[in-house]
Amino acid sequence: MTDLSKTPSWFLYPEYNWQHKHVVIIGAGIAGCQMAWHLCQKNWQVTLIERHHQIASEASGNPLGVISPKMTAGPSIGEDFYTQAFHYTLSLLKSLSQLGHGVDWEACGVLQLAHNPREVKRWHALVERNLPINFIQLLNEEQTNKVSGISFHSEKTYKSSYFPKGGWIKPASFACALSQHPNCKIITETEAIKLKKTENSWSLLNSSKQELAKSEVVIITSGKDLNKFSQSSFLPAMPVAGQTTIVNASGYSGNLKTVIGHEGYLTPAINISGKSKQHIFGATFERDISKPSLNTNADNINFECLKKYLPEFANSLDQLNSAHTAVRMTTPDRFPYVGALPDIQFYQQNYHDLHQGKQWKEYPAAHYQKGLFVLGGLGSRGLITSGLCANALTHLLENHLESEQEALLLQQCHPARFIIKNLKRGI
Repeated sequence: MTDLSKTPSWFLYPEYNWQHKHVVIIGAGIAGCQMAWHLCQKNWQVTLIERHHQIASEASGNPLGVISPKMTAGPSIGEDFYTQAFHYTLSLLKSLSQLGHGVDWEACGVLQLAHNPREVKRWHALVERNLPINFIQLLNEEQTNKVSGISFHSEKTYKSSYFPKGGWIKPASFACALSQHPNCKIITETEAIKLKKTENSWSLLNSSKQELAKSEVVIITSGKDLNKFSQSSFLPAMPVAGQTTIVNASGYSGNLKTVIGHEGYLTPAINISGKSKQHIFGATFERDISKPSLNTNADNINFECLKKYLPEFANSLDQLNSAHTAVRMTTPDRFPYVGALPDIQFYQQNYHDLHQGKQWKEYPAAHYQKGLFVLGGLGSRGLITSGLCANALTHLLENHLESEQEALLLQQCHPARFIIKNLKRGI
């Protein structure tokens, strides 16, 4: 049994007793498809609603993404989260393969270049930690060149952090594999505009106020629209637009063996859509852009960034083309939202004096909007974090957290954490 005795009252969850194991999931990007997969494994009936004509059309619609962890100089909560998520994703991809679900990906390795003084400092700190070499290898300049398969410019050589189990993935193939289950019903070209609470269930309404679906349990996984519903509008989140660029491989660039990370990322030459082999690189990072469109200026920004760190590689390339653009929602602390949506009025009435410094045990356990959950705010790393988060949320719905580590993850990613933070500040 997971020990929840150290969980503050405002992060406690109730025991659930669902009348039916049926859930409606709003949004069929990677987060929604992860939720569908994990709940189907627990014999839930899933209705997955997607507003576009096919799944994985927005932030999950990039032709190629990257599977890689995120390291900090010293041990940290953030590093633990991304490392757990990385290992979980690799395990999930293996399971999908064994079940015959084809996911188009390759563990070609990921080289994170120590491309500036801060990254060099991080590289030296990681060396001192003696981390497992099957997870990360700290390479010098010569080793980086050898592993990458290309010769770096004489004035642009780098130490690097090498993740041999990382690589590239086609997100749409991942989402498709996750949603292929007899218990999963996918409804496309259907957009939920409003959530309406009835006695024991939630109704999803379209713009004409017609009921699209009804269920006791609803999970919002709608990416950039996660806080568009009145029930989730309190969630602070920032839209960040990103565009990637695609280019045909050259004789030189085609030698690249691994994914390379610097300020952005660069993939090896891949057969993306039945054409000649191509590279994907980018992505731009534009805050507070909610409706981006493909544009050549973004491609030029991506190219200049690539040229800054890999000049010979960049100069070997020919015509640039826009690959994909979308909005990624990120949160103020860069951790996603995973859990039940709180009853805002209850929080404000019962935790209003948190700034006075009382002990958390003096407060009543949290109340929530019954049956309403969220998985969102995944930022640019949803490909690796969504699986771990979906697994934890599934265990929450099943009243069966597997470990204290999982309970801590749900605290760290609690949808009410910024409400609590403000109440502690007396705001």
